[in-house]
Amino acid sequence: MWCHTMGHRLPRHALASGPFGATRPAGLRFAVLFALAVAFAQLPSLCWLPEWRSPAAAEVPGRRATLAILLASTAAALEVPATLPADAFPNGLKEVKGPKQPGFLPSGVGTGGPLAGCKPSPNCFSSAPGTDEAHFLKPWQFSSKSSDAFADLERVVRAYPPGQRGVDGGGFEIQRSDPQTGYLYVQFESLKKGYIDDVEFIVRSDGSTGGTGGEVLVRSASRLGYLDLGVNAKRLNKIAEDLQALPSGGWVAPKITGERFPKYVEENR
Repeated sequence: MWCHTMGHRLPRHALASGPFGATRPAGLRFAVLFALAVAFAQLPSLCWLPEWRSPAAAEVPGRRATLAILLASTAAALEVPATLPADAFPNGLKEVKGPKQPGFLPSGVGTGGPLAGCKPSPNCFSSAPGTDEAHFLKPWQFSSKSSDAFADLERVVRAYPPGQRGVDGGGFEIQRSDPQTGYLYVQFESLKKGYIDDVEFIVRSDGSTGGTGGEVLVRSASRLGYLDLGVNAKRLNKIAEDLQALPSGGWVAPKITGERFPKYVEENR
């Protein structure tokens, strides 16, 4: 769809976010909004959609109303922070009270891989190659076919109990599940503030063992803040425990402990 302004045409996708919500830098977002406010306020006609038109559309009050709608739409397209409804995921323990603070979806997350590493803050674990020692989580191992391992993983994630060990009370939702590539992406939400953590898994087969066996790369990270108060560790430990407890067996997924991650545990006490 095109937006017509003084004979010039601007494709709407020029203002849209990138794939899966990748966001523009905050400074750029606000600069664009400010420029739009100044520029469009001087124009005798603004971007319009046919359904907005009325006999008074050419008058100043109608032009200002249209400007307000345009700026609000542009703010949404550029993902300027806004107060969001207090709706938790359907499997959350209860409805979140007050505005949520989900943060923005990090660039590259939810795209199917490869997994990213972690920032210096102690609120992330990743099996991605090149991740520093303080954040590196050894890939989980399985002895079955990769297709069976993916089915095991998705089943365990779907059975995850929100609120276990006092975390993820806002529930969770699988955003992307691709058995063909072995990629699984899940968003988990905190109960009180609606913080969102992004969790990704990639199931990879070990081709040298005749079609069985392989590993799961894992990444669990908080979007906001510096500490996570142990949330990512408690979440991954629960999933790892449930995988290893499956009747089919064949899973090796060591727990996150103070011995393996002393800095993380010390800072998140």
